[in-house]
Amino acid sequence: MAGKEELAVQASPEISIKECLMSTEDYEEVQFSSLSGTSFIMLQSKKENIDDNSNSSSSNTNNNNNNSNSSNSNNNNNNNSNSIKKKKLKDEKRCRVCGDVALGYNFDAVTCESCKAFFRRNARGSKPTRCLFQGNCAIDVRTRRFCPHCRLQKCFSVGMKKDMILDETERKARMAKVLENRQKRQSTGKSREEVTSSDQEACSDWSDLMSNTPMSNFSDNSPTPTTASNEPVPIKVDLASLPKERELYRKLTENETVFIKELTMLYESTLASQVDSYHSEKSNYSSINQLVNNSEIAVRRLIKFVKRLDDFMRLSQEDQIATLKACVLSTILLRSVAFYSYEKDAWITTKGEVPTKILKEVTGYFNLHDSHTRYCRSLKYVVQDNHEVMTLLQLIIIFNPEGPNLSSRTLISDIQDHYITLLKHYLESEFSFSYAKEILPFLLQKLADLKDLSEEHSKILLQVNPTQIEPLMLEVLNLK
Repeated sequence: MAGKEELAVQASPEISIKECLMSTEDYEEVQFSSLSGTSFIMLQSKKENIDDNSNSSSSNTNNNNNNSNSSNSNNNNNNNSNSIKKKKLKDEKRCRVCGDVALGYNFDAVTCESCKAFFRRNARGSKPTRCLFQGNCAIDVRTRRFCPHCRLQKCFSVGMKKDMILDETERKARMAKVLENRQKRQSTGKSREEVTSSDQEACSDWSDLMSNTPMSNFSDNSPTPTTASNEPVPIKVDLASLPKERELYRKLTENETVFIKELTMLYESTLASQVDSYHSEKSNYSSINQLVNNSEIAVRRLIKFVKRLDDFMRLSQEDQIATLKACVLSTILLRSVAFYSYEKDAWITTKGEVPTKILKEVTGYFNLHDSHTRYCRSLKYVVQDNHEVMTLLQLIIIFNPEGPNLSSRTLISDIQDHYITLLKHYLESEFSFSYAKEILPFLLQKLADLKDLSEEHSKILLQVNPTQIEPLMLEVLNLK
């Protein structure tokens, strides 16, 4: 496989992204049967249609019964109207910052979970934010991630108070409470319905605790991340402590099971497969130009991966190209996690192990390399070698509605939402509802961190010599 792809690079050096997407070569390895031509959105719509059809006859029957009992219904209209209004008001509680569904008061204002976590992370930040426009960006569900400055200002304007954010001591106490309650539930076999309000409050803040755990808590001298108290980060799944009761796990639908399996097979044959040249020779990293050119095979495998996704092929060709350009650095960096060993602090290649310190010395980008390996270490510690999770994380990155030059942002956002839901369902089926509630926010935060890491890597691309870069890399990295 590696040799075949390397020959392809030499044989057609002028190939473009568009030509790669239109090419039919080298796509015969993975055969799909049951879900060929099916996207996740189509799976969902099929289920909805089945549900609608199955309910149609009962709906007609209910209509007849309702007609025969109309006089009784009229007598109860006044009583029902009040309860309906109350239910409607409850259902329509909206975040005062972005308008998303709100679950209650957070820091003295009605907000959604996303704005709650955003405020907790940023309200006390020492680094001032800056608006790239006029300082009056509209903040809603779709745009809330575009301008942190205006979002934070709106948080303050609706009454959120930063003095209500837990300090380090209080946060540690809350984290201890989370662990205590979780261990108590596991030891007593308490069902989800029996969880106390105190348990629920502690668990609801778990994502905030994780997102506020500084990266300095991950030791550079040890491959195992540690907290400030030198105890292992509790988010790592201990298989021995998983609950035994099947009712504490989600049962995936048959379509979800097959879909995840086939996506993972595709990932393993493309993005997750190694090549002989990857991280294997010091001479391959003597310049930034070689670093960029050595990533071309990974880019080709990314294109190979997305071409087999029906959700991707539903996009216009312009959006396909824009989507690839927007995600390419992030997907390559996330791909590197699969080849990192946190036990040995080394990259695993087909030719053996390469300690990270060697590549750090060769490249000369000390701080950037430290950030990269620290990221790989923390994510690999949690994900381990779970290809299903890595597959879904890659898909969430690829379908990013925030990328530039996109014409179908809503469609791309909907597709991304479905893969986030699929990841949630998978975690609930493999590790239980309680563990999934802890792991999912951590993984999504790591994707947010990946965006920052990608931006740092993009800065060194300004140092390349375009005349020495392969044409495909020039285009996909916007170096022309």
